[in-house]
Amino acid sequence: MAANLWTRAKALYVRIEACGDAWARKRLTAEEYAEATDLDRLIKLHFWKWFAMFIAASLAGGLIVLGIRPEMSFAKAVVASGVVIMYVLAAVASAWYGYRKWAKHAFWHVLGIFVLLMLAGTLFGFSVSSFVSGRALSDMGWERLARGTSVALLLGIGASAVLLTIARLRQREALQRAARLEAEAERERLARQSIQAELKLLQAQVEPHFLFNTLANIRHLVQTGSPDAVVMLDHLIHYLRTALPEIRAESSTLGREADLARAYLEILRIRMGGTLTFTIDVPSELAREPFPPLMLITLVENAIKHGVAPQGRGRVDIRAAQQGDRIRVIVEDDGRGLQEPIGQGIGLANVRERLRAIFGAGASLSLSGRDGPGTRAVIEVPA
Repeated sequence: MAANLWTRAKALYVRIEACGDAWARKRLTAEEYAEATDLDRLIKLHFWKWFAMFIAASLAGGLIVLGIRPEMSFAKAVVASGVVIMYVLAAVASAWYGYRKWAKHAFWHVLGIFVLLMLAGTLFGFSVSSFVSGRALSDMGWERLARGTSVALLLGIGASAVLLTIARLRQREALQRAARLEAEAERERLARQSIQAELKLLQAQVEPHFLFNTLANIRHLVQTGSPDAVVMLDHLIHYLRTALPEIRAESSTLGREADLARAYLEILRIRMGGTLTFTIDVPSELAREPFPPLMLITLVENAIKHGVAPQGRGRVDIRAAQQGDRIRVIVEDDGRGLQEPIGQGIGLANVRERLRAIFGAGASLSLSGRDGPGTRAVIEVPA
């Protein structure tokens, strides 16, 4: 029977808590609700500790009340002390967590509310005392009534001043925190702009060298009557159509970046006389996924420059796959492998900085060796 009553009581508590949560969600802002949830979690986590402290404070307060009113019983003194402590805690919590609403009101408004509450409480106390003692309210003495009213006024003024000060300090802290967050967001925005500018500068430095070499190759192929001249020219046109908008863009797609890498590798395959082979495997469902521009081509350029070119031949494989909520793009080559220092080039450093600026800790770039010769570069970004 007792277990059944306990189960019912727990179920009732859960329903009441759910109703309270629904009420809070409708009437509190997201920040206020988060603060209330944190307080609820803290109370539940240390409930017995707070309860023991409350009992100890009530007992200590009861002793103080007995020192002021020796004729009162100890039990009544402890109860009175506990009620006062609960009231103080509720008032302070209201000012601490509800500072947004408190700070909207002028001091005289809050002062008036507290004075009226204190006077109403004093009048209620006198009425209860009169009812219990069986005497008329007028028989209690004007001196006692005046003393009680004065105490109520002083408590009202003091409580309103303290609580409004708490609310104003909390509001100032919140404004300072919001200003710091805004300043950090502005710094991150400027950092992203700086990284984009560095990327464009780097691309502007690399592109002419690549273009001049490619045009020189096309000129040589034309002079020798090679049929590859038209093929290389077509790939160059495709590359430029894809690459030029990328330099100015802040966003792209994985499919677009794969097309750029394909055009680049086709040109190099012809320039290297067919000694370069490559594969690009980007599933169609990932082709439209957002992907930062010019990162994939940077990894491909790195694989050619440090892996394949020193050997004069080789293979580059590009693969993309989705793993959970992340997209993983891999660029592998079968070249000479990692050389010291590992991954310290300007292009890779730029990729890391851009990933950090765009995704924070949610993206990564890693370089590693393979089971055989060559290098594997992996970019992971949120899907």
